[in-house]
Amino acid sequence: MRTRIIEILNENRSELLANWTIELHQALAEVEYTQGILANELFDIIFECIKNMDTDSSSDLNAFYKKLMDLNGSLNFLTYGFQVFRRIALSTLLGEDLTKEEVLQVYYEIDRWFDPIISQVVNDCSNNWENALTQQRQTIQELSAPAIQLFDNIIVMPLVGSINEVRAITIMESLLEGIERHKAEIAFLDVSGVPTIDTFVAQSLVSSTRAAGLVGTECIIVGMRPEIAQTIIGLGIHLKEIKTFGSLNSGLMYAMKRMKIQK
Repeated sequence: MRTRIIEILNENRSELLANWTIELHQALAEVEYTQGILANELFDIIFECIKNMDTDSSSDLNAFYKKLMDLNGSLNFLTYGFQVFRRIALSTLLGEDLTKEEVLQVYYEIDRWFDPIISQVVNDCSNNWENALTQQRQTIQELSAPAIQLFDNIIVMPLVGSINEVRAITIMESLLEGIERHKAEIAFLDVSGVPTIDTFVAQSLVSSTRAAGLVGTECIIVGMRPEIAQTIIGLGIHLKEIKTFGSLNSGLMYAMKRMKIQK
């Protein structure tokens, strides 16, 4: 059945591309579709991933994401590209004269192919994003605390430098503004750029996460280094009510699973 599925997709490749392009444009806001110049390249990468079912295209995906970042492109362009292709491919395959057993096999194969690819996309994107944040931290001023959109309804606020009383207020205000602006359901506070976390800083983080919770957003702390964790334990500070992850990558994988379950 796998061979037959690939044959059907190959036979309908031109129609798949046309329908995929139209639906992708309709699914994205005009400002996010400015990367349409890369549409054919993304389609080819997705198509080859499905055909090969191996890791040969992983470097292509990684390179494509870096190119998208250089254009200040939207991650939605990439994630929607895969989601739309999945729907279009299923629609094309189910339009064939298939038996009930073959229909069930089509659903099984499509899920088996796409799940690991989408996981790879999330992993690659988050790794590239962490690398970008590392470079940006060299130029971000300590008092700045931008809320940056990662995916639909997911934002991150990279915190850099020491946190005092004035800055703690700024962080909370920026977090709430970012949540409202991006309609975020999940917000990450990345503390990997904070040199030390004492009682005051920990309490400030707790206050910010509680404030986010009051407006219906789950706030997660990422970038919790081992030495900081030891300091927090030594100070007797409890962060039981807050979900924490050692890296943005780990937090993002949790967030994507949570959002998928909700939908």
